[in-house]
Amino acid sequence: MSQYPFYCSELSRRAAEKTYGTASVGDVWLLVEYPYEWKPKAFQESELAPEIKWYLSSIIKTIPRARLLFIKQDRPRKDHLSLFVVRCRESDPFILKFKLGQYRQLLDLDLASVAAGNSPSGGTITERPLYLVCTHGRRDKCCAKFGYPLYKSLKEMAGDFVWQSSHVGGDRFAANLVCFPHGLFYAHVTEGAGQRIITEYEQRRLALENYRGRACYSYAIQAAEYFIRAESGVTMIDELRHVDCQRLDEKAWRVKFIAPGQGRVYEAEVTGRMSEFQNFITCHASEEKSVIQYLLSRYRVSSD
Repeated sequence: MSQYPFYCSELSRRAAEKTYGTASVGDVWLLVEYPYEWKPKAFQESELAPEIKWYLSSIIKTIPRARLLFIKQDRPRKDHLSLFVVRCRESDPFILKFKLGQYRQLLDLDLASVAAGNSPSGGTITERPLYLVCTHGRRDKCCAKFGYPLYKSLKEMAGDFVWQSSHVGGDRFAANLVCFPHGLFYAHVTEGAGQRIITEYEQRRLALENYRGRACYSYAIQAAEYFIRAESGVTMIDELRHVDCQRLDEKAWRVKFIAPGQGRVYEAEVTGRMSEFQNFITCHASEEKSVIQYLLSRYRVSSD
């Protein structure tokens, strides 16, 4: 047990922890507005009716790689509650917004069909991106200390398209910022960095500063994407397409992306190694741990 007070996010930054290859994996994200108290286990400990909890839990289990988050704003609208269904696929990701008069209306939605893109079920496509900042302080104090000021700052820039969210994964990376619908995760985001990330994203460019990865990719592919973009200078989000990932051994992968517009193939071999440093990876951790860090072993560019 630590004998001194600390913030796990500060420990991570102090150790110069590499953040790529750490984004929470999820193809479908259900963002449910819950403008009330978030306890440590926000969804499970919420005051939602048991049948609504059961329905949402069953949906998350039914849809492959689905995640659920609570969202809120400081001044919620009193006339409706918002529900967003986000599909974070590589091509044509989308956001569908629903306005709910009450939570029981969730039971009338075929969310699995909506997530598959088969039926809007009364939802409307949201053309503007959504930005989530984790402010779940009851889960980890770093999310309140670093997340809430970032949320307030970005609200001034992007207004109602910025939301507070419950735990997105990676307490030690606070302040965490997620850009939907592509599901781009960023770590240790300062107010200035957050504004730059939003500016780049709205021009469909990816910022590499403190990039964690893209939710639709596995961890090794996330790391490979970072290395390929860093080496090639390719920053347009839609300019790369993932085509292959081969496991070379227990902790090594060969990942291939193509750039159809360039006629090029980018290949990166990445290796996962446990860090030499050890840290408390959450603010309530009782022991220090090493974390996986990805290294670029080989990089190659060829013609398509």
